[in-house]
Amino acid sequence: MWCIAGMIFLLAKWLVVGRCSTGAFVILWPGFDLHAWNRAPKETNALVHRGITNLTVGAALIWFIARHAPTPLIATWLCMIGFVVALHGGVFTLLTEFWRRRGHDVKPLMNCPVAAASVTEFWGKRWNLGFRDLAHTTIFKPLHRRFGKAAAISAVFLISGLAHELVITVPARGGYGGPTVYFLLQALCMAMERGCPFKRNGIVWRIRAWIFLVFPLPLLFPTVFVERVMQPFFTFIHALP
Repeated sequence: MWCIAGMIFLLAKWLVVGRCSTGAFVILWPGFDLHAWNRAPKETNALVHRGITNLTVGAALIWFIARHAPTPLIATWLCMIGFVVALHGGVFTLLTEFWRRRGHDVKPLMNCPVAAASVTEFWGKRWNLGFRDLAHTTIFKPLHRRFGKAAAISAVFLISGLAHELVITVPARGGYGGPTVYFLLQALCMAMERGCPFKRNGIVWRIRAWIFLVFPLPLLFPTVFVERVMQPFFTFIHALP
């Protein structure tokens, strides 16, 4: 899984930068906004506290809370949540501060995802903004000019689903099609939001968004992947007994 993810990451970097950037941007920064990397920051963001907090919470989930879960499946899910919080919200946020202090106008890849008021806001402004920048540059903009917004968004989520198939279902040797269906559901929900005449805010919209985001997660991370790939990984790093 990690080898496939690494190869996809390097291929994506090559699509964005070609031969026109430094090794630090390619290897040591998980984002894909080359213009921000080459631009000096106008202000300093105090990201250290946020990064350390997320890293601590994620580590606690992985190495302390998960081992007290009632079943191995639930324990592994808790470890997976902790891993995302620790890596994306912790390590990558601290790395953002590191590069900003060295003159690069990079932004955190996570922008408080739990505050999203709609599925559109979640994927477009809050979750994994590195992939958002990559998809916007290499997929959305070219297709939007030729086929329109709806087709471009659908293509972004379709390709995202296929990429997750490579990282999730191929190493697990099962659950095929689930990640693709999950991301196509997200595209469908965004289309429904665009067609709604009411403003996308309020508690009802938040509940609706999290229903679409959370309830289909077993499609994205099928049990076969959790048991065959993630559970052995977390056992290897001594998070699970």
